[in-house]
Amino acid sequence: MKPVFAKILEGLENEVYATRFIDRPSFTTEFHFHTECQITYIVKSAGYKIVGDCVENFDAGELTFLGSCIPHVWHNDPVPDAVTSLSEVSARSVALFFHPEKLVALLSNFFNTKKLQTVVETAKRGMKFYGKTKESLKNLLLKMSHEKQSPAKLILLLEMLELLCSAREYVLLAGAGYVNTYSNRDNEKMDKVFKYVFANLSANISLEAAASLIHMNKQAFCRYFKSRTQKTFIDFVNEVRITQACKLMAGDDHSIGAIAYQCGFNSLTNFNRFFKKIKGMPPREYRIKLTE
Repeated sequence: MKPVFAKILEGLENEVYATRFIDRPSFTTEFHFHTECQITYIVKSAGYKIVGDCVENFDAGELTFLGSCIPHVWHNDPVPDAVTSLSEVSARSVALFFHPEKLVALLSNFFNTKKLQTVVETAKRGMKFYGKTKESLKNLLLKMSHEKQSPAKLILLLEMLELLCSAREYVLLAGAGYVNTYSNRDNEKMDKVFKYVFANLSANISLEAAASLIHMNKQAFCRYFKSRTQKTFIDFVNEVRITQACKLMAGDDHSIGAIAYQCGFNSLTNFNRFFKKIKGMPPREYRIKLTE
């Protein structure tokens, strides 16, 4: 999925920050990136997210802080056919966007912004919060999104920034060596490939079929995919399948063998090998840790 460069605050030249609500049957944005930093709280939804080179599940209650120009997308689990209107939304979120350079320049007139600049730089790998920090950020974000008065909204923003500057309860999403190598060209190509993988996790995923989606031969496709994602197509497919397996292990009592086949692995041996490679432990040990 080739990320689209998005201009979040376009048309709002005098705005340094803005909040937005999303209320839809599903999240519909393409894989994209933008200059603005983005803090997002998922009120309702579940599925996969991609942040840089990170692929993992997301659920309601997740709160992330994405820095400038890191590619990202939230991809919903399949939406029931009965969901046809906004009165039956399956995807709900609230987000804060701010232009980092403009905000730092503005606040530098009043206090030292070194800590803020540091956390904005850290967020270029994507930050996912937990614990009391997540709850505090969520509450501030929800208050800010409902506030109509600019002074009160600014005060809440400053409280959020102060909390971010001292936060310790977070994990980084993208790898330490991740670099955004995407451009604005061919944005539909990788979009088609990712959607093909997500839709066929339990079936046969063919390298030839993926390559044909974007009119490439296998060799050219493999080079193209790795240059953009910094991983091979096969590694990406296995990573998404293991991500799905982890979700299933947390939510039902099916055997590990049944989960392996449900996620598209044709042998339990291959599943165990890839699971340990990606998660650092065998699937049985992972399942035990889920109950601790």
